[in-house]
Amino acid sequence: MLGRLLRLWLCRRGIAATEFALVLPLMVLVLAGTAELGNALLLDRKVTRAAHIASDLVAQEETVDTAVLNDFLDAVERVLVPYPTNAIRISLTSVWRDPDTDSLQVDWSIARNTSALSTGSAYVLPTDMVPVIGESVIVAEIEYAYSPLYADLITGGLILSDRAYLRPRRTTRVTRL
Repeated sequence: MLGRLLRLWLCRRGIAATEFALVLPLMVLVLAGTAELGNALLLDRKVTRAAHIASDLVAQEETVDTAVLNDFLDAVERVLVPYPTNAIRISLTSVWRDPDTDSLQVDWSIARNTSALSTGSAYVLPTDMVPVIGESVIVAEIEYAYSPLYADLITGGLILSDRAYLRPRRTTRVTRL
């Protein structure tokens, strides 16, 4: 009996297979994690790009109406293809320095899958974003609820978000009809 155990202990056949069997789950986990990290980074770049495109589209206009703004929201959603658009929250807001109160207020706002801001409500911008009374800035805010394939096993979902600020190009204030 002791001889058999000694021979089993000294036998080296199958060691590579055993090591591979031990390392394989870790290798699969690293591969899946790398793929998910790549997807999250790509989507984060798309969210950032979509926010800048949204503010840029509005900033090029002198006046907008609801139909044009909805077209802009549709265009922003297309930037995020092939990711599902039901997980995205978009808001476009024009913030201006009201001449009557010299305070930053929401001039108009439109949103998809979230609530638009109330006209006249206060809005906090970075310092000196709108220094001149009567001027405005377009703010595009995007949030995407990203759910990785293995979200329940690893971290759960992620909220990817970005905000872009852009001053109107051809006027001091983009008015909404």
